[in-house]
Amino acid sequence: MAEQRLIIEMAQGVDLHGRDDTKAARRAVEQALQGASLPIFGTLGVDRAVMRVVVHVAVPRPDAVDVQAIAGLLPYGTVEVVVAQGGLDVPVAGDVAVMAVAALEVFLPVRV
Repeated sequence: MAEQRLIIEMAQGVDLHGRDDTKAARRAVEQALQGASLPIFGTLGVDRAVMRVVVHVAVPRPDAVDVQAIAGLLPYGTVEVVVAQGGLDVPVAGDVAVMAVAALEVFLPVRV
């Protein structure tokens, strides 16, 4: 079925002390979700379950990210999580803060 991307939202998240890539990624995705409002579903009479959400997350250690934990943050639709090398390790007073970036894409089937 053909689909169309209708929404893209981006954000960053940081784990200040634990050097936890998943925590930083979760915070980035949560921040992006806070900035995304989807009134289009009610307006068009579309069931939220039909949307496909692709979550892109970039962190310093992609293999350390719990993909299921990230996918569990999305309450609707079919969710795909793509983790890539990126983000930052930032030295902070003898510790390391981990910064993650995230982009959420929402796709809906094309209605004709």
